[in-house]
Amino acid sequence: MQRHISHPGPQSQPRVISQPCSARRLSIRFQPGKSVLEAVAEALGAAGVDSAVIEFDAGKLRPLVYVIPAPSADEAFAAWYSDIRRPDGTARFERVVMSYGRRGEAPFIHCHGIWRHADGFRGAGHLIPHETVFAEEVEATVYALSGAILDQQPDPETNFPLLTPVPNGVAREGGHRAVLVRAKPNTDIHAALEEVASRHGIRNASIHGIGSLVGCDFVDGRQMVSYASELFIREGRIDSGEATIDIGVVGIDAEIFEGEILRGGNVICIACELLIVEA
Repeated sequence: MQRHISHPGPQSQPRVISQPCSARRLSIRFQPGKSVLEAVAEALGAAGVDSAVIEFDAGKLRPLVYVIPAPSADEAFAAWYSDIRRPDGTARFERVVMSYGRRGEAPFIHCHGIWRHADGFRGAGHLIPHETVFAEEVEATVYALSGAILDQQPDPETNFPLLTPVPNGVAREGGHRAVLVRAKPNTDIHAALEEVASRHGIRNASIHGIGSLVGCDFVDGRQMVSYASELFIREGRIDSGEATIDIGVVGIDAEIFEGEILRGGNVICIACELLIVEA
């Protein structure tokens, strides 16, 4: 039986929002001693980038400030966040993926990842980018977007303000053809990606981004039962129209799962912000 989560507001159509764009793959360095939000906004602003999906493979954070998913205290939300976690010392992150866009006129980051506290504890969740600080210079792969931007907008269905793809000028020449996507609750993540790619005439692509699922089944038989989660895509692709997705994900109990997820039946909890880049 396919999983399902009930949100407080009415459903809206379409269940998958997509915006065609162009994506340039860049390598950009981010400076230490500043909050993640400040360092990223400064470096991307200097590069002329106002929206992107960013993938970090290693680095240090001090302080690390984050939350994990948690039950909601009332009926205003289907799920919420844990108390804020501020582990002592310098943390090392293994993988961090960011959606970078805007909230009003200001830069905004939505970020999930896996990291190891100074005491060795391995954690994961939703990074607080205006409080977390890069403890060293770090380098990341940046999929710089033109022709579309992630704009934070109210979402009556979930009661959360969510990053949403909207048009943003003209796509620059020299990039890869791409599609920026927000998939809504109870949407099958594989089906959403395959439908969008097909609609835009893309048969082969890489997939990037973050989001949440209502529990999760993996191809090797493991199962995450948490009804709320925070995930990032470790590796995703579309081959001849069929999606394959490998994720890192953490649930309400703080248990971390990693690996390829089963095609069919893995549905979205709050939202998934995804980028399809034609290969």
